[in-house]
Amino acid sequence: MVKKRRTYTSRLAKEIVRQVLADDLKTVAENNDVSSEEIETMLRDRAVELRESKPLQLKKLGIDEIALVKGQGNYCAVLVDLERSKVVDI
Repeated sequence: MVKKRRTYTSRLAKEIVRQVLADDLKTVAENNDVSSEEIETMLRDRAVELRESKPLQLKKLGIDEIALVKGQGNYCAVLVDLERSKVVDI
């Protein structure tokens, strides 16, 4: 499914967000032939989706940060349900 005013599918956006959690934004953008701005939009969209749902039976919460661009001080905090290895919020 492609959201309004987006040039990528929801499935691609979820995969890109998963990759950004493991690597830096610039590398993921280059590897997937998308712009850094598109990835930032994907992260914002995913954060909105996550806030609309509440985690159920959350017992162990992990907190980490990801660099949007290494060395430039732009970070996103990531909250993860450690027992389910599922992102709770960005």
